Amino acid sequence: MKAEDIMTTEVVSVPSTMSIVDAAAIIAEHNVDGVPVVDSTGKLEGILTEYDLISKGSAVHLPTFITILENLAVYKKDHSKFKKEVSELSKLEAKDLMNQDPLTLSKNASYAEVVEAFRDHHRVNPIPVVDENNKVVGVISRYDVLKPLHP
Repeated sequence: MKAEDIMTTEVVSVPSTMSIVDAAAIIAEHNVDGVPVVDSTGKLEGILTEYDLISKGSAVHLPTFITILENLAVYKKDHSKFKKEVSELSKLEAKDLMNQDPLTLSKNASYAEVVEAFRDHHRVNPIPVVDENNKVVGVISRYDVLKPLHP
């Protein structure tokens, strides 16, 4: 069994210039842990994960957005208190928070190599599967790794 046998081929990806707000919405809408960031030809530029949205050292990131949501009543009464945060959040793009050097797999990687990749890289999910030109041909999630174990 190889990576191509278990990978998801209908890949949800985003361009590097997409706003973080829109990219986060796509991650949530598709119920995935992350998305490949690709150029106009489908070549991998990076990966943007929920972990990146939460942890990157940006001045404006998910915890700031959560603060805005938690204080929505205040926000409705006085937008000026959050104007700077909202403005900075709206300027961020996928390229600002993505991992620019993501772990990748070849479609010919063995099942054992796929399992090893997830074992050795706990925070990684999903892993982009790329061809010889670095074009994304699929993704493998932890869920995909478990599929062969269920008849």
